Amino acid sequence: MAVIITLFSFLFVFILVIALGLLFTYRRSQVVERLTKIRSMSEEADPEDMLRLPFAERVFVPALTGMGRTLGSLAPGEFRLRMEKRILYAGTPWHLNFYSILALQVLLGGAFLIFTVLLLGLAQVESGRMLLIVILMTAVGLFLPVGVINNLGETRQKKIRRALPDMLDLLLVSVEAGLGFDMALKKVTQQMPGPLSLEIKLALDEIRMGGTRETALRGIARRTGVSELSSFISAVIQSEQLGSNIAGTLRVQSDYMRQKRKQQAEEMAMKAPIKIIFPLIFFIFPALFVVILGPAVIRMIQMFPTIF
Repeated sequence: MAVIITLFSFLFVFILVIALGLLFTYRRSQVVERLTKIRSMSEEADPEDMLRLPFAERVFVPALTGMGRTLGSLAPGEFRLRMEKRILYAGTPWHLNFYSILALQVLLGGAFLIFTVLLLGLAQVESGRMLLIVILMTAVGLFLPVGVINNLGETRQKKIRRALPDMLDLLLVSVEAGLGFDMALKKVTQQMPGPLSLEIKLALDEIRMGGTRETALRGIARRTGVSELSSFISAVIQSEQLGSNIAGTLRVQSDYMRQKRKQQAEEMAMKAPIKIIFPLIFFIFPALFVVILGPAVIRMIQMFPTIF
């Protein structure tokens, strides 16, 4: 029994180290990623360049991707498209893709399963309750990577929505000062760091490499999934196609974004009294009752000791 427990413990630690290593060490800058893509276009890869890569990228990442590709062939196409869209909305964190996320789900699910079985076996939990807890913890391990990706995507979209009105104001001022639209976008990326600036930089890079402005701007809307930004991009593209004044379009969009952010703030303010009810009932009121009624209860106990 001790040998089995030791073996399972080693397997769990090994899987956990691999997963954490892939999550926290597989980070590359945009320059390195671009050079890697260019190098991959050649017919023959340089072995010396491959040896310069970190050990995780040479061994763990290909193994994880291969495992994910094997499992991905069994996944429905609709699930794959939805997951790839969520990864795009999250900004492709740690350069993960659908296959690596799927492999991480399997690894974490197995790790949670082994760890839970070991703990419950040592605690000598009854079989019925043990089966329920094992199923629950395995489900947590399976859905943990998806939950992290969704959380990162929602946080990133909130940051983009928050920065959009200020970006439009700066863009309007730059265009009215005489800058072209592309130069104004570059000015925005220099003055306002954040996920929105990173997306604009990618669009400007695509334009410099020969892509059209419409395709590059629509790529921003596709990668972010923010409805307000999609509306702004559609208005800019329509203004360019019709030949109208871009400054007027930016002014209208800036006023619209400001008004919409004001409405969202008012909506959140209206929801605040409802959201505060549960903390008020379960946390604040009991503390107040203890402070206010506690001395009175102690006094009654002292006055009527026979009753209490």
